[in-house]
Amino acid sequence: MMRASQEAVVGWSEHVLPHGELRELVPGLWQVEGTLSRGPLPRNMVVARLPDGRLWLHSVVAMDDARQAQLEALGSVAFIVVPSGMHRADAGVYAERYPDARVVCPAAAREAVEKVVRVHGTCEDELPAAGVHCVKPAGLKPDELVYEVPVAGGVALVFCDALFNLPDKPGCGGMIMRLMGSSGFFGTTRLGRMLMSDMAGWKAWLLETAERDDLRALSVAHGDPIVDRCGDRLREAAGRL
Repeated sequence: MMRASQEAVVGWSEHVLPHGELRELVPGLWQVEGTLSRGPLPRNMVVARLPDGRLWLHSVVAMDDARQAQLEALGSVAFIVVPSGMHRADAGVYAERYPDARVVCPAAAREAVEKVVRVHGTCEDELPAAGVHCVKPAGLKPDELVYEVPVAGGVALVFCDALFNLPDKPGCGGMIMRLMGSSGFFGTTRLGRMLMSDMAGWKAWLLETAERDDLRALSVAHGDPIVDRCGDRLREAAGRL
């Protein structure tokens, strides 16, 4: 795997903000919670091992030496997925660190993403051949996709901002999140509603997807992952609409 050292990546250290451990959610799927330089909203990076052993990274978060080494020990980075025009913060330094990786994004988000990083292709064109299904749910604007990633015994669904799962937190930051309608539940927040073109269609898709028996994990860009009763939790999210 060709990669640049951390020291060789200009600005990498400035991108490393407080973050948690790289933890395995289900076999073949990992997540790390990071932070942003402004505001209380946490953000997640998802790492999936593709059927060929390479890695698929979603909404990347620059990590410290130890955690970045853990990621690299999992396999070579094949794809850096920039899931929307609002999730571009660390894409550039990742592209420099892993020059063999393909930087991809949804077709509808390409113009916004290319303002900060060179995009090699779209998710819709490149990911299916690698075993990742790009889902375009009814009711969700095309700026975001939902990714169906193969994991042991089934699939994981990886969302961006269409669903949140943030618990209420104390302090000023927690109060801000509550006032924004972004914490205390699993579901579509006020921000998420801005991504919808048809709320009834989105609700119907959530309920239809909840009936699948192969769901092993649900990951969201902001909040806790779900690895149990995935169908019930999707029905819960639909019931809030």
